[in-house]
Amino acid sequence: MIKRLVFLAIILVAISADAQEFSSDLWHQGMVVLVNEDTITGKIKYNLAQDLIQVEAHKKAYAFSGKRVFYFQIFDETVDAYREFYVLPYALVNQYESPVFFEVLVEGKLTLLCREAIVTKTVSDNLSPYGPPMSYSRNVVVYTYYFLNSKGKITKYSLKKKDLLRVLSNRADKIEEYMRVNNLKADKLYYLSRIIAFYNAII
Repeated sequence: MIKRLVFLAIILVAISADAQEFSSDLWHQGMVVLVNEDTITGKIKYNLAQDLIQVEAHKKAYAFSGKRVFYFQIFDETVDAYREFYVLPYALVNQYESPVFFEVLVEGKLTLLCREAIVTKTVSDNLSPYGPPMSYSRNVVVYTYYFLNSKGKITKYSLKKKDLLRVLSNRADKIEEYMRVNNLKADKLYYLSRIIAFYNAII
């Protein structure tokens, strides 16, 4: 696994307010490595809600759940970047762990992961000067972030500074100073990526 820093802020910018077609709706050129070490290269479509991927390769179609996948990578043309996903055991909805797809954003002693989901939100449009604001519903992508430590423990992140400093407690003073000097917020992906990369560099 190549250590790298991925700023997925470009993904958030790339999805326009009116867009109803998301990255998960599309087929991407990529590669999947199965738990039996077989490797398949072809077009991949992912579904994180069901932890399922579809693969088209050599004129054949495959579907793999998280139980059969170790890793997959895609080239996402919507953001012009490679994206990497690993399957890790985690309890999403109850106390029982199951294989779950996580996207790797920053890799190191502490790894920053995320999962995306498409949700329906109600928004108000008050641009018209001739009438009251109009409300309407649209689908948007939301991201949930997680930390993976060197012992394999996954912690869901609340986007609150106090929780971030708790996770980074062995370097909390330096992290807080770094955030203050660089005016970094704890709830923005671009800033969070920089913070985790800095943390990994100083430990």
